Amino acid sequence: MIDHEKQEKDRQLAEKRQQAGFEAYNDGKLDKAAEAFGDAEIRFRLIGDFKRAADSRAMVADVQRQNNALEQAITSYQRAIKLYKDAQRPIGEANTLLSLGHVERQLAHLDRAQDAYQGAQQLYRVQKNEQGLGNVALALGHIELQRGNIIYAAEHYQEAITHFKESKDSINEADASRSLADIERMQHHFDAALTAYQRALEIYRQTRDNFGAIDAQIGIGRIYLEQAQPDKASDYFADALNVSTTLEYELGQADANLGLAETLFSQSRIDQALIGAQSALQLYTDQHNALGTADANRVLGEINLRRGQLSYANSMMERASRTYTAISFYIGQAEATVGLGEIQLKRGFLERAIQTFNEGRRQAHKLQNIQVESKALLGLGDVYYQQGHSSQARTAYQDARERSEGISETLAAQFQARAETNLARLAVDLGDLKEAEGHLTTAGEIIRKDSLAEQLLPLISTAWGEWYLTQGDFAQAETHFTTAQQQAQTYQEPLMAAEAILGIGQTQLARQELEAALATFLEAGRQFQLLESIDGDGSAVLGVARVNISQQHWDEAIENSDAAITRFNQAEDVSGQADALLTRGLAHRGKEELDEALADFEQALRHYHQARQPLGVVDTRSARAGIYFLRGDLERARDEQSKAITQVEHVLQTLSTPQAWSLFLRQYADLYAQTAITDLRRGQNEEARTLLQNFVRIAGPQELQQRLELYKADIPTSDEDLSEEEAHANRELIGHIEQLRKGL
Repeated sequence: MIDHEKQEKDRQLAEKRQQAGFEAYNDGKLDKAAEAFGDAEIRFRLIGDFKRAADSRAMVADVQRQNNALEQAITSYQRAIKLYKDAQRPIGEANTLLSLGHVERQLAHLDRAQDAYQGAQQLYRVQKNEQGLGNVALALGHIELQRGNIIYAAEHYQEAITHFKESKDSINEADASRSLADIERMQHHFDAALTAYQRALEIYRQTRDNFGAIDAQIGIGRIYLEQAQPDKASDYFADALNVSTTLEYELGQADANLGLAETLFSQSRIDQALIGAQSALQLYTDQHNALGTADANRVLGEINLRRGQLSYANSMMERASRTYTAISFYIGQAEATVGLGEIQLKRGFLERAIQTFNEGRRQAHKLQNIQVESKALLGLGDVYYQQGHSSQARTAYQDARERSEGISETLAAQFQARAETNLARLAVDLGDLKEAEGHLTTAGEIIRKDSLAEQLLPLISTAWGEWYLTQGDFAQAETHFTTAQQQAQTYQEPLMAAEAILGIGQTQLARQELEAALATFLEAGRQFQLLESIDGDGSAVLGVARVNISQQHWDEAIENSDAAITRFNQAEDVSGQADALLTRGLAHRGKEELDEALADFEQALRHYHQARQPLGVVDTRSARAGIYFLRGDLERARDEQSKAITQVEHVLQTLSTPQAWSLFLRQYADLYAQTAITDLRRGQNEEARTLLQNFVRIAGPQELQQRLELYKADIPTSDEDLSEEEAHANRELIGHIEQLRKGL
């Protein structure tokens, strides 16, 4: 016989325990709430009230979810689902399946989450529950977005909006509109995105959903950020930050701080960007928000890369990448992968960088993220350039330029200007100064149209400096390097500032201002070491070695060349290796260690040929010719000199003005003078005269006369070790040189 009185007491006690759970939950006493709900579930189950037992167990799951005990929450939701099924309450079952899916998605169990959502969807359809169908569609959209399937995500969001309109659920309609706006923004459909965000913002304000309004404002801020309108973006982010701070909405504060940090970064306000990103990271961490934490770590990685803090940048970017992988968020994964590639490139890990850039490019292409794909292509070009693979570098830069044409002119500006500048630097190395000038002119035109692309000014000025240095216009070169250094300081680009200092040192060395050049190279080295730039440090040490050679400090030159070679080998910099081998060979020649010098020249020549750098070939062949001349192997010396002069005149043809021809050719006066003397020693006096007259017609006689005087002064005529025949031959040679000099 049923004891109705006892049953009623049990029911009242269960209700009392459930009410205690709600009160504790609302007071934020989650552990006490979980205990009360658990007790209530047992009591309701014992009296056969499976519906309220399910309600209580679902609340236990909610508490566990808030406590980040996600696996326990899954178990509780599954128990609640079974209880709703026993109670024949399909809406409760569907709602709990939806909650279960959310937890599975949070754990990046996307297939399990999808199964849960689809189970809820079937139940809602049978019950013709439009609001529930809208919630499922919205959740399925989030899954597809997480997977990077933005087209499918957009379809689900559209479906969700339709269901919410049917159910007159305006707040959830706003959430779906905001999610759809995120997709439109990613696809650079900015007008459609702005309309959707504004629609969501209007609904949030009507319903006084302040948190939703903050989220919509942040979305609008991101549109302006991606449209390169930083002032408007800052206004929206700052307003969102102020409101979310007042309302103590921590995730809103984090999102706004991160948006402000990215805006400041785009404006080269690096120190302020760092503070904002660090604040966002702390807030996301406190809220256990994995996606936000990953985003903040990625931005911090980019900021520290810009600051030259490579180890710290690598740590941040790897942490972001691991988190994106853990939560299966492929959009962020592509950005972090390319960011890691850039760091690996700067650290000199080129083979790893190639693999990372290619992976990032593949991910970005699948996601139709043209900006990240273009960034990956530019990174690949930089790797190939450093490795001396000029054809592959050119192709990568051209691909980046062409790929970026698929986005708006404003967004493409930075990618195209950087591609043009890097193509120019490559063209300088390849000896095509006309092509280089064209690329640099185009880069300048691009950045004049976009204020944010102006942060590339230090790179462009440095490239112009290299162009003028190669041409032999040392005054203009130094002016551009000095400008580049100032611009780099303005835009907080420490690595570019160090490269500009290096360029200034090279111009000082070219003018034989040895003490100034030495001090400048040492300063550049200090800067590169602070920035963990192995390649840059190698270039600075090499500059010191070249100063040592001009000072005839042969042992120091060899020691510093060895140090440079070690660094360039670490960085896989083929051009740097070639330059350092040539420099060490010149030092060995200065010490009259001719076999060692020839061995270095042979290796240098091989590297220059690999990198297709004609002027490096010129310097190396000229140096080899000097040794063959000293050994009396005149035919071999003349062969080297002929090949060197052919390369010089090939590069000369890429210049367009007589002044440029003159400046460029004067740098090779020693080569022409040496070749003429070789011809005189071979009895080819007319050939020597013709060669020098061709030089004088373009570059004038002054440099040649100086070098011929120096050669003449070095020829012995009364040395005790000379035979009478040798002394006579030398006197005749001096006479021929004097005739050549007077004929100029």
